[in-house]
Amino acid sequence: MQARVATAPEVGRVTYLNPTGFVHQVDRHLTRRLDSVAGKVAGLLDNGNDTSSYFFNSLAETLERDYGVSKVVLRTKFTSTRPAEQGLMDQMGAEADFLISGVAL
Repeated sequence: MQARVATAPEVGRVTYLNPTGFVHQVDRHLTRRLDSVAGKVAGLLDNGNDTSSYFFNSLAETLERDYGVSKVVLRTKFTSTRPAEQGLMDQMGAEADFLISGVAL
């Protein structure tokens, strides 16, 4: 099975379903994709779970060693139960060429 690759900006439709019956649809443009991550700065956002640091540290090493990422900016959210603070997201967006956020248990 081959993964689908987005090579050009596409418009997708996002549908939000509300249990009260209201449907909201929004057209979104996908962000331009990088041709390669080699030489780029990666931003990794750890969700703050107790055991997730092992995963994100390993991912950082793999990105640098196997994919040629020049630098990894690794930040951890204050808590996994709340969204990241806007200031943290703005800082990471300014420092990194691409961001990865996730849950690692």
